Amino acid sequence: MRRLLTSLLVTLLSALVLLGGGVTQPAAAAQCLSPTATVPEAVGTAEAVVTVKILKRLRPDAGSAARYRARVLTAFKGSPPSSIKVMPQPNSCHLSDFSVGTTYLLFLRSRAQDWLAPAALPSSHNVAMLQPQVEAALAPPTVTFGKPLTGSPARLRRVAAPGVALVIIGLLGLLFVRRSPRSHA
Repeated sequence: MRRLLTSLLVTLLSALVLLGGGVTQPAAAAQCLSPTATVPEAVGTAEAVVTVKILKRLRPDAGSAARYRARVLTAFKGSPPSSIKVMPQPNSCHLSDFSVGTTYLLFLRSRAQDWLAPAALPSSHNVAMLQPQVEAALAPPTVTFGKPLTGSPARLRRVAAPGVALVIIGLLGLLFVRRSPRSHA
């Protein structure tokens, strides 16, 4: 019986290996990451939201991504300096690389002395499309007021009745405490 179970187990494991359960698959090519945050979410999570003009591509350090020198044109959120070094996050569908001389609206996070444009945030060179959404997300909430009450004011008896009732209850309470047979020491 034991031999039968052992041979059955070996056969089952062999079948799994042949079907691909134990064979390692070749690594898939790196896929690009599309932004997962909406503009209001991105405004909330970004440390800085700015429009920049890319001035120059900097030489990458060994093992690091490309970096760019950029001039900040408008800061919607945060206060980065007027000239920053920015890096697009690798594997980003929308910003795999910057073009020198192009204006971008970026949702940034600080990374040491540089600024990173994460792939999860919808940074783009389409400033005209994103700017109104950013401004709307940063705008203070609108307050609406109801119409003022019109007509004759409430009668004095109706307004004063709760107060008069409380005064009467208080006087009755004092009278009760004063007449109670307990000692007042």
